Amino acid sequence: MTSTTEARRAWRTPEIEEPTNRYFIHPLSWALVQRMARWGVHPNTVSLVGLALGAGAAFAYYHYTSWQACVLGFLLMIGWHVMDGADGQLARLTGRTSEIGKVLDGLCDHGTFVLIYISLALATYPSAGWIAWALAVLAGVSHIVQASTYEFQRQSYDYWVHDKQSARPVTPEAFRATLAEKRGLARWMGQLYLVYLRVQYGVGAADLELMRLLEEALEKFSYPQKARQMYRYVHRPLVRRWAIMSSNYRTLAIFIACLYGKPLAFFVFELVVLNLIFLLLVVQLRIRNRRFRLWLRRHLEGKPADAWLQR
Repeated sequence: MTSTTEARRAWRTPEIEEPTNRYFIHPLSWALVQRMARWGVHPNTVSLVGLALGAGAAFAYYHYTSWQACVLGFLLMIGWHVMDGADGQLARLTGRTSEIGKVLDGLCDHGTFVLIYISLALATYPSAGWIAWALAVLAGVSHIVQASTYEFQRQSYDYWVHDKQSARPVTPEAFRATLAEKRGLARWMGQLYLVYLRVQYGVGAADLELMRLLEEALEKFSYPQKARQMYRYVHRPLVRRWAIMSSNYRTLAIFIACLYGKPLAFFVFELVVLNLIFLLLVVQLRIRNRRFRLWLRRHLEGKPADAWLQR
């Protein structure tokens, strides 16, 4: 039997969990994880199985003119989502978290969509020409930026509110210092992770000044839990909105676009609709971060601060 403590360590934070993950994908993942933990399956193996399912989905969607292939592609993507949830849960449950595992997980996640985007571009190139490849590349870049920003917001919430040390934000500068000690595969994978961190910190997702103030507040506040509670109050509604950037809705959008014989419509959806939502969320994030910085500064100075969050 898995203890309550182990289950809590492996499970994601329910209050900010995306609904389809919370009620469908991750319960399926957790059912598999408990068995895989008993069988001694390594989390990296789960990541690779997920990538194989994603590759199968890409092959199926290449034949999007067949509705049966579209349904198969969608089901294989559901399988990928389950494995994508399972590898992280299994790593946390068994204590097998590692930098290599994080990078491999990210490569398998993004690799799945890279294969699908390439598949759709190849399938539509005969009719759309170079436009198919241009849309695929631009949509892929947008996807990486959006997804990495969402992941940063979710992990930051887990760390600042719930003190999950495995989710502690790592700056590119701090990681570069540890990377010098790595050798071989670990160093190569670390270089890829450094690129990922630079994307996260380069698109407005990270507020370094806010992070510094939070660290100072946790050290100096008589009741550091107040800083965590205030972070929760300010950011929980927005972190929930960021869930629209998760892969789940892309999976559904790809299926619908291919089922209707218009796979390029998905790329337009990614580039227009999701980018507009992304920009709106970044603006909202910066406004909330600015207010929170003011509150932290005034609180650290011993001045009345609560009203500043309402401005």
